[in-house]
This record gives sequence, C-alpha cells and structure tokens, in this order.
Amino acid sequence: MSRLSGRLAAAALTAALAVTAAAPAHAASAQAAPGAPVTASVDVFTDGFESGTVSAWTRQRVDGNGSITVAPAPAGGTGQAARFSVPNDGVSYRSEVAVNSLGWGSYRFALADYLPADWVPTSTETILAQWHGYPLADGSDTKPPIALTVKDGSWRLKVHWLSDPSTVQEAVIPLGAVQFGHWNQWAFDITWSTDTTPGAVTVFRDGVRVGAHTGLNNYHQNQSPYFKTGIYRANWNPAKNIPYPTGGPDVVAWSDSVVVTRY
Repeated sequence: MSRLSGRLAAAALTAALAVTAAAPAHAASAQAAPGAPVTASVDVFTDGFESGTVSAWTRQRVDGNGSITVAPAPAGGTGQAARFSVPNDGVSYRSEVAVNSLGWGSYRFALADYLPADWVPTSTETILAQWHGYPLADGSDTKPPIALTVKDGSWRLKVHWLSDPSTVQEAVIPLGAVQFGHWNQWAFDITWSTDTTPGAVTVFRDGVRVGAHTGLNNYHQNQSPYFKTGIYRANWNPAKNIPYPTGGPDVVAWSDSVVVTRY
C-alpha cells in the first residue's frame, strides 16, 4: 500500500478535509476544502491490496493484452498496490477492476492513484476511475455517469445524465494539472441524484477541494452506478475504428488505499 494503510490513509484525508489548507504548487488555483469531515459513517468497501490479489473486487476485466497485477508500490511507497497496464498494440484498451453497485445515497470514495513520471501526455482521454451505469431502455450503451480522466496532462471530472430517455448531457469540470510520479490522495463525495434527491459531487485531491458539480449525475436507473478503477482508453477500442499511432510505450497506472464510506 502506498505510504499509508487503507484506513490510515482515509483517516488522514478526512482530517485534512477538516481544516483549511493551502493548495500545493500543482493545485494552486484550487479552493480550500470546507471544514466538515464525514460523520455518522460506515465503511462499505475497502481494499489496500495487501492480500497480494484483487479478489476483493467483484469484477476484473482486461480487453486486449493488458494486465492487472499487485506489486510493491512505486515511488517510495510501502506495501502493495494494484498495477494496471494497457499496451499500445492496436487491440488493447482496458484494464480495470470493479465493485458492484452499493446502493443509492451519499458516499465518500477515497483512493490513491499514481501515474509514472514517464507517462506520455496525449489528447486521447484516459479514464482512471469511473462510476458506470447500465444500458439505456433502447439497449444502447452509456457513457459513465461520473468519470475521473486525464487528457493532455490535465485532470478532468466528467458527469453525464439524461435530459430525455435517449439524450445524454455532459459537464466537464477541470481539476488541475497532473503531477506525474506523485501519489494523489483523492476523495469524491457523491450524493446520487434520484427523482426526489438533488445530486452533488465534490472532489478533493491531497486534502484540497479541486472541483464540484451540483444537479443530475446519473441516468436514474434501477441500480446506482458501480465503481471501477484502472485504465480505460475508449478511443483505442478497435470496434470504434478510430485510427491512432501504435507501438508506443505501455500505459501504466497504479491504484491503492480504496475506502468507500456511506454517510
């Protein structure tokens, strides 16, 4: 596990969110976090990968020749972390783990991720974490209701919802520049919107509030979205027939200290 055990990492992040903190250099434009930690809460999912496997996750999926492994955490981290890789070979585009829907309500999703110093910035968007929905009534696939992405060296939060039964709307919230070779401590405070509940998403990185969205944040389906982490490059899916140069280095990302709290 990178730097901190899962529960200790989550506790440290909650404590950081309870005080006013100056933004680090890589998030100089971010606002300070508000002063109320999560209270009356219960952890509903945790994994720090110290088992040496990803068996705590209900789903694992690799499309192409990528891999999901557990290995010593990089960059001076201690313990184990999950390593995801996707080769640039023209057929590979996904390497992810997922946990089933945890139900409607309000949650904090805390996790750490790490993009290596040799990551190649690209205009091809890469999803590192997502909260995924289900096919629409007409059977068509959907974009993830909420996704943490990297594009051109910048973090972005993308939120999707329906304006009618078949029309998807999108909001894109910039979250600042990526610091490569750095463990990011993320917290996503999500209240799922329903027909009777306003939705909200607030994002913190390294204890600093970096973005938020208020309003509809999913497709109001029978189940709430389910959480995934790893690597997903949709434009590399051969079924999309989008040309791109192949033969570059593998795409690699690390994930650790995942704690999901219901409150």
